[in-house]
Amino acid sequence: MTPFEVFLLGLVATVFAVAIVALRFPRGRAEWPLDARRTAWLLISGLTAVVVFALSYAATRDVRWPDFVTVTFVVVSLCLALLVAVSVFLPQGLRARP
Repeated sequence: MTPFEVFLLGLVATVFAVAIVALRFPRGRAEWPLDARRTAWLLISGLTAVVVFALSYAATRDVRWPDFVTVTFVVVSLCLALLVAVSVFLPQGLRARP
């Protein structure tokens, strides 16, 4: 995927997201319920989804992956190791701020 294609994909995704928001809130800022900080957070989250999509597309196009069973075994093993590490180093668990 060339940089131009990545840029074009991001542009199309941004226009699509703005179009969906414009359909929901046709009068613009007067009806928008979020403040500027939450709006920026929402846009960054959407951009993250676009970047993940572009990277997963590039990974499936350019990389020859092993068999599905091998990939599943590695992913499950890593998840279990992460759970064990969290339980050992954080016995109280992960807590979100109230």
